Amino acid sequence: MKYISKIRPGIYRKYFSAMLAILLLAASAGSEAATVLLRRPIPLLPEAVARLNQVHAGKDPRMWQLVVFGFAHCKDVCPASLANLSMLVKAAAAEQIRLGGIFVTIDPDRDTDAALSQYTKAFGIDLGYLRLEGGELEQFKAAFSVETAFYTKNAGNMLNYQVDHSTTAFLIDPAGNIRVIFDALTDATDIEDLFRKNRTLFES
Repeated sequence: MKYISKIRPGIYRKYFSAMLAILLLAASAGSEAATVLLRRPIPLLPEAVARLNQVHAGKDPRMWQLVVFGFAHCKDVCPASLANLSMLVKAAAAEQIRLGGIFVTIDPDRDTDAALSQYTKAFGIDLGYLRLEGGELEQFKAAFSVETAFYTKNAGNMLNYQVDHSTTAFLIDPAGNIRVIFDALTDATDIEDLFRKNRTLFES
């Protein structure tokens, strides 16, 4: 697990975007993924925090959030990512850490609320979903430096197209700060170890 610290406030957000770009490039090249624990949290914009909070509205305000992006028509990567998120929510509960999972769809044209509700419930009751559209979705993705690519989607094909996206996941504290960045497919065990070995992080 890597630790990032001592970043000047003025360049922090810029550094975050660059760091994510490096992680995504490494993943696409088949390099070993790295879980990044940020000693200095990255605060999300209030609009992004409000959107995340609405997913688990009415629940414990001290709850941490695990956020991953994907789409319900994904055949293998997204189901594996959500299975890991479900496992981590249970692992956190075993350590008495309040944690909820959030699946953010990058494909709202096909992912209806009904489809997303059914899709996420299949992985556990502590997993919720967030569906945004248009500019609102683009702004939310930008807050996490998430990029997507749509293939063969056009006026004549609005159903059977493919979407490429990263498997980067984010651990967010109750105040709306990104604390850990990891790969939802390959680094789940790192986060499970974090729950057991770094309890002070979740008490801060």
